[in-house]
Amino acid sequence: NLPVSNYRQRIVGVFGGKTNEKLVPVEEPTEIVSISGFVLKPEFAKKSRGEQFFFVNDRFIKNSYLHHAVNAAFEGLLKEKTHPGYFLFLEVDPKTIDINIHPTKTEIKFDNEHDLYAIIKSAIKHSLGQFQIATVLDFQRDPNLDTPYEYQSKQINSPTIEVDRSFNPFA
Repeated sequence: NLPVSNYRQRIVGVFGGKTNEKLVPVEEPTEIVSISGFVLKPEFAKKSRGEQFFFVNDRFIKNSYLHHAVNAAFEGLLKEKTHPGYFLFLEVDPKTIDINIHPTKTEIKFDNEHDLYAIIKSAIKHSLGQFQIATVLDFQRDPNLDTPYEYQSKQINSPTIEVDRSFNPFA
């Protein structure tokens, strides 16, 4: 029994208060699909797949192909043998899906699955980048490459060029 609220509040209400800090919003309206929802930050990936939810036109679905798109977006960000968490809500034209491929109606077929894959992957990567959740390149700084202190205030002298005009390479 939860009060009427937005997606974020509903997710926090179901999964607990600490979930709020783990969520990264995903928002991507396109002509093919309108995506909204959240992915969990990579450091909160789990060994189980318990926090993975797709909703299409407000109906819970399972789709291994779209799940692969989410995994592809997280490539290089997750520890080995962990799975990203997501709560993604897709709005598509009902004419572009077939819900009659499974008795429980949890599996559906999309007319444009390849486009959806690319859009989902791109939207998640964009959100992770926008909220600065990406791998950090941490190079060791070499102090030998620093400018020595005594040279920091010196004037820069332009080099001079001298040319031997009598030189003939064909002689």
